[in-house]
Amino acid sequence: SIVVDKKNWIETVSPLLFAQTIIDPSLITVVDLGPFKHTVDGGLETRKTAFECVGTVVNAFGSTGTGGAGGHLPGDGTNAEVSNFSDFLGAAPASFPDGVASAIATGAGDHYDVKMLTHALLCKVLKSKLGAEAVGEKLKEIAAAMTKTLTQKMKSDAVKQEIDRNSDLVRSCLKAVVGLTIRLPRHVTETEDFDEFITKVVRSEKVVKQFEEAVAAAGGGGGGGGGDFAGGEARVEE
Repeated sequence: SIVVDKKNWIETVSPLLFAQTIIDPSLITVVDLGPFKHTVDGGLETRKTAFECVGTVVNAFGSTGTGGAGGHLPGDGTNAEVSNFSDFLGAAPASFPDGVASAIATGAGDHYDVKMLTHALLCKVLKSKLGAEAVGEKLKEIAAAMTKTLTQKMKSDAVKQEIDRNSDLVRSCLKAVVGLTIRLPRHVTETEDFDEFITKVVRSEKVVKQFEEAVAAAGGGGGGGGGDFAGGEARVEE
């Protein structure tokens, strides 16, 4: 667990942390290997660490159990601060949920390792009403990135390890999609773009079985969000 005396510390540090979740083109180089070219992303490890740090902070704000995220991040211990833990990100700086949502929107379209971390982070943040509201503002970008993940085609000569990694990524992505359909209110998800994402991508022949398995694992659209699963989509009422 981590201990922070003042949430002002997070307010100061988090913008610097979020800045490290963004791909820096200047750190990407292409190495010429004769008949082949290999792309080296010098910022990948930093981005992975940044997302892990964001996840740790989110976990810490959920320490009281109301958010179910684990960790420990006490502040001044005032009654007002404690009461804000009914939505665990209520104890975070006001700009923090938006920063996390923006990081998720970019991370969902990043490298495999970053995507896996992003999907897990998204599931955590959606347990907070403030987090879900911030994610809703970035839903179009997140769905667009997830579309690329779920429709990506494997090479004809892909080895078993590559196929297995892609399957793990798809399952991770679909788990996050179920979280979106359960936790976000109808007025956010009932848009043409998101409906098309669910209908044409998530419920496509390629991944619909895995999506239904993810829904079943989440309790058929329940999972504590008050949603239901009918007509292929789990929704939560406002």
